[in-house]
Amino acid sequence: MKISPEERQRIYEEEKARIEGERRSGLKPNTAAFLCYLGVWVTGIIFLIIERKDRLVRFHAMQSLVTFGILSIIIAIADSVRHWLPYWNIPPLNWIFYPQIVAANVIFGISWAVGIVLWIVMMYQTYHGRLVKLAVFGNLAEKILIRLDGAVIEEVRVTPEGKAEESKTSGREIGIGAKKGRFLEGTRGARITASAAAIGWSAFFLVLFNFFSDYIAIYSREAASGVTTWHIYPLLTPALGQVLPILNATLIATIAGHIVAIAIDRYRLRAIILIALNCLGMATVLTFLRVFPFDFSVIPVSGIASVMPTAAVVIMIIITVALGITALVRFIRLMIDIKKKSHKEPS
Repeated sequence: MKISPEERQRIYEEEKARIEGERRSGLKPNTAAFLCYLGVWVTGIIFLIIERKDRLVRFHAMQSLVTFGILSIIIAIADSVRHWLPYWNIPPLNWIFYPQIVAANVIFGISWAVGIVLWIVMMYQTYHGRLVKLAVFGNLAEKILIRLDGAVIEEVRVTPEGKAEESKTSGREIGIGAKKGRFLEGTRGARITASAAAIGWSAFFLVLFNFFSDYIAIYSREAASGVTTWHIYPLLTPALGQVLPILNATLIATIAGHIVAIAIDRYRLRAIILIALNCLGMATVLTFLRVFPFDFSVIPVSGIASVMPTAAVVIMIIITVALGITALVRFIRLMIDIKKKSHKEPS
């Protein structure tokens, strides 16, 4: 039986697609994508490391890592806040911290519900070969992959049958992506500048909090009989002493770590140092949140004094989430870099 050129081409394309579809994990595409979400961000990291060729599986792995990693950080912080703030539930502080307690419980419950729903939906859709790109988390995952891979990832679209397909990007787009990735890495001069700034600010805060914390205050001037008297109302309470050990450790580690990073300019060493400093920063901010060594009642404007505790809690939560996400992204990049280098080394 003769085969027409069109039929031969079709068979060739199907066989090529089948061969290219083989994953290094030895799993079918839908199974690999399903497993990316089964163990939430843990299996996301695993498949992101072991799968280097299939960009669709890498996208699912990164989306799982970003989605459930961020939700895990939010849940952990909200859980800490809702357990720590009740210690302040005593008159007259209870009316100040009650909104934060309610907000922490609401965020904790919503985050858990969203996480469970997304976990079930993503496993179901990927197992049936469908692509679901989440509005915020999916876009963030795609941007991180662009930075990690040094190239624009293939455009992924969904066919009318609900199956995911990939279309190749042009060489020009890939070149732009690679240039962007290299640019974002920065030059040695930029890294030295960033490290020097971190050292300077850390030294400043180390001296400020240990020797001049009383001057972080509200200043009031009073003039009587031609004599001007200044009154100082510190914003920090004696409870700052409970925070100083972890704060000093973080600031000293930041100074030492960046000195080492300047002296030994190696990507992996710098990544490990920054990840450790991010984790120390999270621990420090969470300690501030737990102890809360602030006294905003000294602020003369009652409206500002009443909202400052809530604002301070919100700001510290945002900082903690930002540090956690940054540490997560840096850890991903480090693991992928190690995996890439291991493949290049001769066996």
